[in-house]
Formats: sequence, structure tokens, C-alpha cells
Amino acid sequence: MKLQQRPGKWIRSVLVLSFGWFLLYAARTVLSVTLKDIADYWSLSETFLGLLSSGFFMAYTALQIPTGFLADRFGSKRVLLTGFGLQSLAVLLSGFAVNQQQFLITRVMGGAGQATYFACQFAIISNIVPPERKAFGNSASVAGSALGTGLGMIFGRLLSGTFLGWRLPFGVLGIISVLFVAAIIREVPEPRKPEVTGAVCPGPARHGLGGSNPASTSWVFLTCFSITHFLSMYGFYLMLTWLPYYLETIRGFDQSLAAIIPVVMPFAMAPSTILGGYVSDRTGSKSLVVNICLPVSAIATMAIPMMNSVAGLVLLLAVYGATGKLVIDPGLISYVTESAPVESRGTILAIFNFAGALAMAVAPAVTGYVAEVTGSFDPSFFMAGAFNILALGFFIAGARLFSKSGIKGKSGFGTSGKSVSRARSM
Repeated sequence: MKLQQRPGKWIRSVLVLSFGWFLLYAARTVLSVTLKDIADYWSLSETFLGLLSSGFFMAYTALQIPTGFLADRFGSKRVLLTGFGLQSLAVLLSGFAVNQQQFLITRVMGGAGQATYFACQFAIISNIVPPERKAFGNSASVAGSALGTGLGMIFGRLLSGTFLGWRLPFGVLGIISVLFVAAIIREVPEPRKPEVTGAVCPGPARHGLGGSNPASTSWVFLTCFSITHFLSMYGFYLMLTWLPYYLETIRGFDQSLAAIIPVVMPFAMAPSTILGGYVSDRTGSKSLVVNICLPVSAIATMAIPMMNSVAGLVLLLAVYGATGKLVIDPGLISYVTESAPVESRGTILAIFNFAGALAMAVAPAVTGYVAEVTGSFDPSFFMAGAFNILALGFFIAGARLFSKSGIKGKSGFGTSGKSVSRARSM
């Protein structure tokens, strides 16, 4: 059942959820700009530094599918609030860790808490946003991730330069996050559970994961989109985790400059993500933005190690930001939510995000390991760029299977005549 809201209410809800993404991504990127300080404070190796990030994402990954199931069972808002509260407490405790083992534990706690947000948030949005504004609603919420990435880097660098060092940004961000729980409670609705009646096409046929469409075909294109998510996410988390460290330690940039240069990437992502959602809604095509952005972001990623000038690096990061992972996410999410039934949308979204979360868990640790073995970060950038090219192939295959499956308009997106006609003109 569609959750009815007063005009404008869904906009406030999306803005609150977007700011939640802002806080979550700020919590992730604060680590990247303080990584060198933390390494010096406890004399940590690059392998352990990679583990700090990967430990967070391993917990995030492991709990994706369980939290999606819990959201469908107990309610998306309730599960989202539980996870957001846990990650807020973990960020706060990170600033008080007395050794690297305690710090690692708080990172794992933070990952476990953040695991609830993706599936719950998009399940809520799919229920409160009008069908003709779905892509825009998705992109507006994702834009908070981009802004959190950029401002988290600036915020982390400025506060870590105080007398409390790297501990202060974790403490301040943790307090803000704890207080923000009240805004989620007030402004974000709990979607009603769907009512299944005989008038509605029952079971699998209603959402295209069976019934008149071969179940195997449906799961094949869902698998294609999940692989696309993994491959495109890999490069994003390589840069999100290691770019400030790479610029300072390997490229020899001043500490402040090494923290500022990467900010170009998320600041380019925020408007590009919203623009991409607008274009998708206007054209009725979920694939247009993805088809353009994936190859461009691949070229920008592979060119980073070969660019020696500051201006050139800024340009490449701006190009990646305008075409990278967060920009293509709304299109991928649109495909997945359109094929998912309301009653199990949280689980389906969690399965999809599980693939992306694997990249979050793998990329930081693999990059640190490859850097130690080869003595260079260059192979990791080349590999990430190649992954984006490979992702394009999987996406094209999945989109074609989706178009042939007859799912368009049966659930999620396409519940209005306007959105159905747009979907069919893809």
C-alpha cells in the first residue's frame, strides 16, 4: 500500500534522510583524512590501516541481508533508527579509544549500524515519493552522501588540527549524529505494510520474480545490476579511503592540500547526482545516465596516477565526481525497486547493496596490500578504472534483460500511467 502524505511532507522526509546520508558519509571520510595522524599516533602499518576501513565495511556487508529482512519484518523506520543510533554511538566512542584494537572495534560497530540505512531508507522513499518523481527522490537523498564526503574531509582536517588532534572530529560528529535521531523520529514516516487482496495480482507474478516471467531471467538481471554495483563501487571506495593518504604520502603534497584536493570529487557529485535524477525523470530512461557516466569515470580513474599537475588532478577528480558511483546509483536503484514487491522491498534492496558493500569491504584492504607488495598505488587505480568498463557491460546486459522481462509498471515504479508510459519508451 502506498503511504499517503500531505503535499510537501515527502520532501521534508527526503531532506532528513539525505542529511542522514550526509552524517554517515562524513563519519566514513573523517577516517580517511585522519588516517595519517592515526597511523603516526599508534605507529600502524598500511595493512592495519586498510583493516580499519575494511573492518567497518565487513560488518556493513555481513549485516546487509539480515537488516533488509528485519526491515520487512519489523518496519523500515524502526530498523533504520536502531542502526543509526548504534553508528552514532560508535563514532562518538571512536574519539575515546585508548589503543588501536579499541578503535577497530568502534569502526566495526559503526559499520554494523550503518548497514541498516541503505535498504530501509530506499524502501521508505519508494513508499512516500510520487511515482513520477522517484528518480529525483532517490538522487536527492544520495546527494547527501556526496556532500557528507566532501564536508567530512574538510571538517575532519580542520578539527584534527586542534590540540585534541584526530579525536575531536569523531567526538563532534558523534554528538551531532546522536542528536539527529530526534529529527528522524519526527519527520520520517513508517511505511504501512501492504494489504494483499484477491484483486491484486498475487505472489511472484506481481513483481516479476516469477509468475509469467521466468524466475531465472529475473534473477539474472538482478545479478547483473548487483555486479555493476560492486564494480562501480570499488573505485569510489579506493579513493574515499586512500586518496588523501596517497596524495600526501606518495605524491608528496602538503597535508592541507592533500585533504582539500579530494573534496572536488564529492562537491561535483552532489549537483551531478540531482541533475542525473532529473534527466532520468524527464526522459523516462533509467539507463541513459549510467551508459554515459561509467566509461567517462573509468578514464578519469585510470588517468589519476599519470597526472602530475595539481590543476590536472583537480580536473580529473571533478570529472570523476560528475560521473562516478553516486551519480549512477539512482538509475541502478530505480531498476531494482521497480522489480521488487512492496512487502519484501527491503530484502531485495539489501541483496543488491550487499554486492556494493563487498566492494567497500574489499577495496581498502586490497589497495593497502597491493601498495605494500608492489610499492605503488598505480595498479589499484588502473584496476578500478577497468572495473568500471566491465561494469558497463554487465549493466547493458541487465538493462536489456529487464526491458524484455515485462516487469515495467508491475510494482514500485510504474504504478501510475505516466510512469508506465515513460518506462516503455526507454
